[in-house]
Amino acid sequence: MIAREVGALANRVLIVQRRRSQLLLPTFLLPLLLLAVIASGTSAGRGLRGFPDVSSYLAFVVPGTVTQGTLLAGLTAGIMMAADIEFGFFDRLLAAPVHRTSIVLGRLVGVMVLSVLQTIWFLAIAMLFGARYGGGVPGVLGAICLAAITAVGMGGIASAIALRTGSLSLLQSLFPFMFVLLFTAPAFFPQELLSPALHDISRINPLTYVVNGIRALLEGDRSLGSPWAGLGAACGLAVSMTAVATFALKERLRTL
Repeated sequence: MIAREVGALANRVLIVQRRRSQLLLPTFLLPLLLLAVIASGTSAGRGLRGFPDVSSYLAFVVPGTVTQGTLLAGLTAGIMMAADIEFGFFDRLLAAPVHRTSIVLGRLVGVMVLSVLQTIWFLAIAMLFGARYGGGVPGVLGAICLAAITAVGMGGIASAIALRTGSLSLLQSLFPFMFVLLFTAPAFFPQELLSPALHDISRINPLTYVVNGIRALLEGDRSLGSPWAGLGAACGLAVSMTAVATFALKERLRTL
C-alpha cells in the first residue's frame, strides 16, 4: 500500500516537472551552461603543478556538473512542496487516505528518478563534446547511482525547509545558497589546489566526497577519490535529511 502511494506521488512529481518548463529547463540546462563556461575559461588550469592526471579537463569538471544537477533537482522538490502548501494541494493530500510519510517519500523518489535522467543527459552531452570515461559502463552506472542518492539528500533539505516555512518565495531565494555547497567542494578544481580556507571547508563538506567519488568512478582511477567515501556521504545525507523532512512534516501536522 505504501509503495503504491509513494509511486503515485513520485509519478506526480515527474508529471508536474514535465508540464512546468520553468521548473524542468533550469535543472537540465543551467549545469550545462556553467560546464561550458568553466571548461572553456579555466582549462589552462590543467597545466598547474599538482593537477591530477586525467583524460581531459572536460572529464574532470563533469562530476561538478552532475553534482550541480543534484542540487537543482533537490531544490526543485522543495519549491514544488512549498507551491503545494501555498496553493492548497497539500491540504487536499492530507485529507486523502494516504500515509503521511508517503508525502515525503514520494517526492524524494521523484527527485531520485529526475536525477537519474539528468545525470544521463549531462554525461551524454559531455561525451559528445569529447569527454571520455575510463571507468567504462560500471563507472558510469556507479556515478548515476551516487548522484541519485545525493539528490535525495538535497531534496530532503529543501522539503524540510518548505514544510517548516510553507514559503514559496523563500525556497526560490535559496538558489544562491545551495551553490555555496558546490563551490566549497572540489567540483571544478582539485582539492589540493584550493585556497587554504576553501581547502579546510571542503574537508567537512559532504559534497566533496560525492564529487571525488563520481570523478573516480568516471575516470576509473581511485587516486582521484574514494567511491565508498562518496557513497557513505551520499547515504548519510539521504537518510538524515529524509528523517529531518519527515520530522518537519510531523511538526507541521501538529500546528494544523
